[in-house]
Amino acid sequence: MSSKCPNDGVTTDSSSHTKAGWTLGAGVEYAFTQNWTTRVEYRYSDFGKFTDNPATDGTFLYPTDVTTQAVRVGFSYKF
Repeated sequence: MSSKCPNDGVTTDSSSHTKAGWTLGAGVEYAFTQNWTTRVEYRYSDFGKFTDNPATDGTFLYPTDVTTQAVRVGFSYKF
C-alpha cells in the first residue's frame, strides 16, 4: 500500500476527529385528517474545516470541509 499518490487506487485513509459545530433547520407539518399528519424537514449542519494528512512523510495534505444537508419526510398517526 502506497501513501505517495492520492489517486493510485490503493491508498486508504481513516481518521477520527471530534468536532463541534452548528445546525440550522426548518420544517412544516400538516394534518390532513384528524389522525394523520405529514411533515417535511430540512437540516444543515456545519462542523468546520480540518486538514488531514494520511501520509507519514507530510507529502499530502487534504483540506476537508465537514458539512451535511438532510431532507426528511414523515407520516404520523395519532391514536
